[in-house]
Amino acid sequence: MAKKSYFRENTLSDIKSLNVSQAYAQRDLVEKIEDLNPSEDALEIRTSLIPGKFRRGNSGNVASRKCYKHGDLIALPQPKGLNECYGLDEVPLDLRMQAFSKLQDRSPEEINFMGYSFQPVFGRNKTKRVVPFVWLAEGARIFSYAENYSKFKQRNPHTQNIEEKMGIKVEAYPDAERVRKEGASVVVDVPSRTEKKSKYKFGLTHVPFIPNNPEHETNYNLATVLSLQPSLLREEELDETPVGRTPHAVYDIQYKFADAREQSQVIRFTPQDIAGYLGIIKNQLVDNHNMTPLMFNPFALPSRHQAEFYKKLCNNVLTFDPTLSSKNKLRKLHLAEKSILLGRAIGHFGHDDFAYWDPTRDGVYKGFDWRVK
Repeated sequence: MAKKSYFRENTLSDIKSLNVSQAYAQRDLVEKIEDLNPSEDALEIRTSLIPGKFRRGNSGNVASRKCYKHGDLIALPQPKGLNECYGLDEVPLDLRMQAFSKLQDRSPEEINFMGYSFQPVFGRNKTKRVVPFVWLAEGARIFSYAENYSKFKQRNPHTQNIEEKMGIKVEAYPDAERVRKEGASVVVDVPSRTEKKSKYKFGLTHVPFIPNNPEHETNYNLATVLSLQPSLLREEELDETPVGRTPHAVYDIQYKFADAREQSQVIRFTPQDIAGYLGIIKNQLVDNHNMTPLMFNPFALPSRHQAEFYKKLCNNVLTFDPTLSSKNKLRKLHLAEKSILLGRAIGHFGHDDFAYWDPTRDGVYKGFDWRVK
């Protein structure tokens, strides 16, 4: 089925019809993309962005998928256990700033990260959480769409009246006895990017809801959000057959190969997860004047600058792929290639300019225009 018009992008033919320049080296790719006029220009990358270890003997498609699954990640400098959270006053933003600042010390061609990772500090399940760079901007795009075009009905907790609202529907179930230490369980309805497709309804567990007690030593919310996890809902919890996770998330299968370093299972967040968490942030700010989900947000929310750069990756950039059967051997960028370029852009422009949403500087996501011009 076709994408909704809000999410439609330039096709290969559309991009080829623009004023196309070519880049034969890794150097200065970020600057060349930044300088593109989105309505007139395009860039054709004639050098491979995917590291050689993933390309050997593989098609471009398989190499990109292996890179997306097994490529390098930036491990956040987080506490190693619950005891290390005692006395800490750091929030996830501090951890990301520390980690991303090191990208500025590298040359662009050395930056091939798919995203960043963190791990829980309590409980027996220490499964690594992975946040791909490519899904941060896409999650914000889905949230922007919801703010402008997605309606839902919800009971006003103060008046008890049913009201129609725009955005992502959020239903929180904070267990009063456990929410401080383990966070809340929240159900979100996230719109699909596809025409006539039902919304995705799923849960997010370990969501920070209650502000830290300044008289208590433990930074419970930092420990909580490091365990953030999406979850499917049981059919009996819903009024209809659930459409919980995207096919991409359900079939997020590891592509194993002989010398893979990443063999263990991971929880890889999707753009719907990020959009859902943005819905929770807005819900708590507007309805309850609660800043805790925002303060302990685990996602590097994109600035307006990043949104504009991401649109160019989707609509103004092609790459040469010698493994294709087509005559010109050109295609649009894969997820891994977009992630690599976004990581390099963080290194070039800096965390605050590119990987940090400042509402005063950038405005609210509802006002971002992600459509092709």
